[in-house]
Amino acid sequence: MKFLSGLAGFAMTLTVIYCSSDSDTWEKYKKKHGKDYNIAADGGKQDAMRKELFLNKTRIIEQHNSEKFTSFKREINNFSDMLPAELAKYLGIKPSLAPPIWLMDSISTDLYNRRRPAATLDYRNHNCMPPVKNQGQCGSCWAFASTTPLEFATCMKRGRSVLLSEQQLVDCDKINGGCDGGWYTLAWTYIWKAWGSAKQSLYPYNAQENKCTYSWFMRDAKVFTYRYAPSKNMLAMQQAIEKYGLLATAFTVVDSFSSYADGVYDDNACDGQPVNHAIVIVGWDTLNGVDYWIARNSWGPDWGKNGYIYVKRGVNKCGIETYPAYLLAF
Repeated sequence: MKFLSGLAGFAMTLTVIYCSSDSDTWEKYKKKHGKDYNIAADGGKQDAMRKELFLNKTRIIEQHNSEKFTSFKREINNFSDMLPAELAKYLGIKPSLAPPIWLMDSISTDLYNRRRPAATLDYRNHNCMPPVKNQGQCGSCWAFASTTPLEFATCMKRGRSVLLSEQQLVDCDKINGGCDGGWYTLAWTYIWKAWGSAKQSLYPYNAQENKCTYSWFMRDAKVFTYRYAPSKNMLAMQQAIEKYGLLATAFTVVDSFSSYADGVYDDNACDGQPVNHAIVIVGWDTLNGVDYWIARNSWGPDWGKNGYIYVKRGVNKCGIETYPAYLLAF
């Protein structure tokens, strides 16, 4: 009887320890990410719900990272206590706006029969690469995926850094849907018709759709033309990056993407699913014999590898090789 009583006491002690540990971890997480869910009117229900989401995500990530043969690691970050509907606000590609694949394969023939691309290319630290930006809870990834290649290409022509306005696209491009999503090449069409993209400093981003206030005097860059690289053609994509600069492309985000930390991303859950996000390919390399693209996200520098992710290359992982596009700047 004393033995059973001792076991019961030990179990109770463990429960208290683990509960205390979970609570401490939750409090540290909120402090680190500046989150406060203590709403007096709800009696702590919001905080309890967020804590449960956080702890469940923590266990999923720990399980993933403990697997022996995983090629990428996940981590707790600002997205770890969010509901799926909240995470969806950080996406924003509309598959209905995608071009027919046959049209993509019929253009950009200048990319064929060129020399073999370099074994590795990485533009992340190039002088013309702008800082990683954060779209916030606005489905404007399409705008960020369109401005980054234009910023890079314009800088290459002028020899000076350029920062352009995503907010202009969110507010003024009526072909696309502002915070409700859009498509990056349609944004380039808008910029071409509007005769320019505004300076970021003159039309700053606020992650909301507002009345258009763009004027020609804000202009700092112009699109000359754009093209798609042939779909699902890794060689053509590499040749396009070498010749023209960065590639905007569509991508399928699933749960593991939001907590990506390091390694080559190759989650099979995204394959064959509709694209829902836009990213920018800035180079390629190989890790432990696995080829990968270096892709830039628009969720700020605290996400992933300082705002970037390595995605398995040559297998159209998450649709990354389906809709690659590049531009030429004035």
